Amino acid sequence: MKTTSFAGRLLGSTSLVVLSAAAILGTQRPAAAQTPISTGIYGGGSTLSSLALRQLFDCYAGTTVANDGQAFSPTFTFAPPTPDMLPASCTQVSTAVEGLIAAVGAGNGQRAYIANDPHQLFRGSPDSAPALVRKPSAKPPFRDTANPNFKTYPYPRLDFATSDLPLAVTVSSLTTVSFSNFLPTTNWQNTLLIAAQSSSAVSFNPASVGAPIQIPAVEIPIAIAVNTANSASGVTWTNRSALSPNTQAGGAIQLSAAQLCAIFSATVTDWSDTATLIPYLDQNGVQQFQHFYDDNTNGTLTPVAYTSGRLPIKVVYRADDAGASYILTNYLANLCPLLDPTGTYNYKKIFTGVGVNGTTTANLPSSRFSHLVQNILAVKGTTDHDHHDTLDVEDDSERPIPHWITALGANHEALKIGTDAFHAGRIGYLSADFTQPYAQSVTEEIAGNTISAAAPLSASIQNEALRIFGVYHPGQTGSVGTPTNFVPPTPDNVAQAFSGLSAPSASGSYNAWNIYGQTYAGGTVLGGVDYSGLSVIGVPLVSLTDYALTGASYANVYSCYGDAGGTRVPTLKNWLAWLYGGSVSALPRYNPATSNANAPGYDPDVAQVIRNNGFHELDPTWAGNVLSGYLRASAAGGLPTAIAAYNASGAQTDGCQGVTGGAK
Repeated sequence: MKTTSFAGRLLGSTSLVVLSAAAILGTQRPAAAQTPISTGIYGGGSTLSSLALRQLFDCYAGTTVANDGQAFSPTFTFAPPTPDMLPASCTQVSTAVEGLIAAVGAGNGQRAYIANDPHQLFRGSPDSAPALVRKPSAKPPFRDTANPNFKTYPYPRLDFATSDLPLAVTVSSLTTVSFSNFLPTTNWQNTLLIAAQSSSAVSFNPASVGAPIQIPAVEIPIAIAVNTANSASGVTWTNRSALSPNTQAGGAIQLSAAQLCAIFSATVTDWSDTATLIPYLDQNGVQQFQHFYDDNTNGTLTPVAYTSGRLPIKVVYRADDAGASYILTNYLANLCPLLDPTGTYNYKKIFTGVGVNGTTTANLPSSRFSHLVQNILAVKGTTDHDHHDTLDVEDDSERPIPHWITALGANHEALKIGTDAFHAGRIGYLSADFTQPYAQSVTEEIAGNTISAAAPLSASIQNEALRIFGVYHPGQTGSVGTPTNFVPPTPDNVAQAFSGLSAPSASGSYNAWNIYGQTYAGGTVLGGVDYSGLSVIGVPLVSLTDYALTGASYANVYSCYGDAGGTRVPTLKNWLAWLYGGSVSALPRYNPATSNANAPGYDPDVAQVIRNNGFHELDPTWAGNVLSGYLRASAAGGLPTAIAAYNASGAQTDGCQGVTGGAK
């Protein structure tokens, strides 16, 4: 754990609406001309990182897939971001490999990985069969209709999975429910629903695929998306903390930690609330109380109610297993109980589950946001907070509008939050690349209809360092010396938060790469608060610009692959070496003719594409350990943990030692 100089670092830092056909067509771009690539890499899982991965695959190949909406442009920049653009330089150092990514949610990515089965890459989170599931999200496209080699779905194999939540801590705990006997059996791209008729429990099988590998691919901020439009019913906003323009990262509104805990515990349920007192900690760690609207200021204007009349705070949350849910609840579970040391607001019960119905076991953080809803129900009862009943909200006059609204996938959630008057007052959580300015629009196929809308706006968030410096409200001076706003979800700010973590050794087990498992050492006290045992990334304490809701998107790969043709493993490893090499500027310049997993190169386009999505490339020390621990073969100076191809007729090397067969 990183504990030394940490105080010094801190003190040294100063009902969805279907759009018209014209609106839908207006968002479509013609497919780029395609080279008939035949070599592919197949992956799936997290919707959170799917857009960035699609663009990274485009950059690596120097060409786009049909309907992905991207274009190579000499006017590309990442600061400011240029949505739907890629660096023109990607086309100058390209590799004829087409990567495909199926956006189905982090939980299903782990399901497919554990089962070693691409048929598990569907949307939906059933617990058993029979069940109806859906094909992957429409954006990014999960197939290439312009290339006959990649037009159908499911994929023929699984090369990697993506997830934003950690794998279970022991190999024996890597279990899941695998579904089979699907109808239709093939060509899922042509159907709305897929029937899974059978299911069974399966476990990760190291004897056939080698040791599990989970490696962070990118550093990711979870943006709090808020719809601050004036409502269709005539309610107007007086939003004094908004930035100008409000389309910039964090520009929609500025929210304190106290407000986030109050919103996600259903303590405050209306934007017009002027009566409810909510807890916060001062810079000495002493509990104080404020009105919800006290943060509706820019430091000079007197706080007022956010809205002119009642406007329910409607939380839009992921109904499927989602990495974004895990990252958000990791933040809430670690931070919010600190604000309620006496238990008056039941924050520990609500945000961890400990104490609910006498249980001593936490159910948060979790990839299932429904656990938080269940905790609220258990603590507050169903009279005024039955969020499972769409006709039960805090006031009968508001029926039948529900407060808590489910969504399936990031695109769906973004559409349900919206920027329009009909969705005014809604709030949710999305990776930054589904919000402005990193995205112009969001798109999903729902019931056979392609629906597009403007991407939501995001909030700036108070972090713990600001509290320690006495900045409780937006624009407050505190001990900083100058008026200081809260922190927006930007690449640099997420990198600040990530820098508080310690890089695992290249030879560490897969569990050593679990960023959420790193905790503060005993006796870590700052600003009157004891952080001992809390998640380092859940409550970052590096600087005034840490973005508080930070996580990582993982690549889950196998140690040993079946590779009868001799191309699968080098293709995968070389792409991964390009991706991770893009974090290490000290490497030789990337050259597709000479760079490979044993001799990686640095391509600056990697970081540029990642940052254009609001993410940050992996820390170079971490990336270097990935290169040496998993990609460079031991015969080339790497470690015996390196990914390898199964040798059907000879001795096994590296990750295939002691393995029979390799991943299918």
